[in-house]
Amino acid sequence: MLARIKPILGATAVGTAIGHLGTTMLFYPAMDAVGSGSPFPPLIENDLVASFVYVLIAVLFLDWVVQKVGRPMFNAMVMAVSQILIVDVNYVMIGRRALEPALISVVIILLLFAGAAFTYEKLSD
Repeated sequence: MLARIKPILGATAVGTAIGHLGTTMLFYPAMDAVGSGSPFPPLIENDLVASFVYVLIAVLFLDWVVQKVGRPMFNAMVMAVSQILIVDVNYVMIGRRALEPALISVVIILLLFAGAAFTYEKLSD
């Protein structure tokens, strides 16, 4: 795994930047606009640190999958679509999220995973 530290850290940095900026600049304002603030306190108070921890966990999982089957971008998109189905689609269907924030979330998730996978792939060469 030490040989893969550069792609893991690079993918985590890019994913964190995309996720943090997208969440703070687009998703949170959309949630506030529809009155859907979080009903629970965050486990990690600092948004940037929370984004980093989430993306690091996702990238470590992506790294594990890539080591087993290859294809970083394909596997990242499988992970992204799975998250979108589990959270955004499901939450809209059961009334826990409005459509606009869910669509913004879909774009952020796809960009986050695409950016992380692209960086992972480029730094792995």
